[in-house]
Amino acid sequence: MFVRTTPHIHALGLHHPRVWRLTAGRPLLSAEGLTATEALSHHDPDRPFPDGYRKLLAELGHPSVVPAGERLRELVTARGWRSHGAVVDAVTVATLRHGGGVGLHKAPPAGDGQDLLLTRATGDERIVPAFSSKSRPIPAGDLVYGLTRDGRAVDPLAWLGKRDCDAAAHQLAADTHEALLVVLGCPGENAGHSEEIGATVAEVLASAQFDLIMTPVPHGAFDADS
Repeated sequence: MFVRTTPHIHALGLHHPRVWRLTAGRPLLSAEGLTATEALSHHDPDRPFPDGYRKLLAELGHPSVVPAGERLRELVTARGWRSHGAVVDAVTVATLRHGGGVGLHKAPPAGDGQDLLLTRATGDERIVPAFSSKSRPIPAGDLVYGLTRDGRAVDPLAWLGKRDCDAAAHQLAADTHEALLVVLGCPGENAGHSEEIGATVAEVLASAQFDLIMTPVPHGAFDADS
């Protein structure tokens, strides 16, 4: 697997996406989650988020959409911390700390020939959002990433724009041992920002004593003629 990005993604200022394959000897959803004290020990509610996340949504044509990190902080403030298991909690903490949405998706089998493509939607893509059964069209121009074999057609893992949602078909299941951790990066921020998000996930999992292997997925060129 390679991570491939189209020129449209670079034009949005997203130059540093990072993807890791998470591999564990037990199901990723099997580990006990973090308590509120444990989770919030990794989180500074007064830490400012980079402006680039709001600028990205504005560039996509949705300036009124609130970035994932801001929405999550508001939710945790309003209702308190809710655990969903160590791995999901680690992603939640990373979102709270750094501000950008962090994708966590069931991984395809290693070596099956699929790549992860980040692009802008053509208007032909559809997605069944997580916790839903209704297929929805992804508007042309919104950001989409997913699995591809030909560099063009994409099986969406997530959609960012008018809505911010993951695909139900690629949610972690009770028997999932491998996942893809997807960090889009942030316009105006360097590669260190993306790497710090991955490091936060690793830090939280280590504190929860959940052992897994985080393997970086290499970047590959995008072939416009593929």
